[in-house]
Amino acid sequence: MTEKTLGVLGGVGPLATVYFADLIVKMTPASRDQDHIRTIVSNNPKIPDRTDYILDRTKPDPLPAMVADAKMLASLGCDLIAIPCNTAHFFYDEIQKNVDVRVMNIIEETLRFARRTVPQAQKVGILATSGTLQSNVYPHVAERFGIECIYPDERDAATLMRIIYDEVKAGKPADEKAFFSIVERMKAAGCDAVILGCTELSAIYYELHIRRPDILDSMTALAAACVTEIKGSVLL
Repeated sequence: MTEKTLGVLGGVGPLATVYFADLIVKMTPASRDQDHIRTIVSNNPKIPDRTDYILDRTKPDPLPAMVADAKMLASLGCDLIAIPCNTAHFFYDEIQKNVDVRVMNIIEETLRFARRTVPQAQKVGILATSGTLQSNVYPHVAERFGIECIYPDERDAATLMRIIYDEVKAGKPADEKAFFSIVERMKAAGCDAVILGCTELSAIYYELHIRRPDILDSMTALAAACVTEIKGSVLL
């Protein structure tokens, strides 16, 4: 039986896509090149900004470009598609509807990962872009897992946007102090764990080598689910 090929609908953003591809390699149980997963990556940074469109529908719509890339990946023989961007999952249903191959859902996989990793969790904080928060993609799915989602306050949400857009996406060092202060305020507000619901925050997670059981990374969850789907097991 031929092993599945993974397609990565990336570029949203470019750095997150590189980290995701790296995770796929590192999480794959392999002792030689040939044991790794065949992966086709579309790192397309020309896709219009997802948050811009969600907050203001007069902005360019990213959906046509994402659908085109998904179709391209399917036409190249991909059996499974991953999108390492939380905000892009506002458009998930439309993307999935346009291709015959399965598109992994980072929101579902992250909440499944949260339930498995912190089984006692009742409330989780969601650190994400304004687009992800306003679209409520996490609460809609979290109900199925018996989890309540808590959002940062307006000030912290603005700080997260600064970290994501003005620092990580701009190729500048992230404000570690501000990042961890937000995490601690979410914990003080009663969150059992905090989800990094933006893959630019995932880049911080890996660059700073954060390994706290109460900080759950969405990119880790998506990569682990993809490797498990194709290989049957994963290195975590």
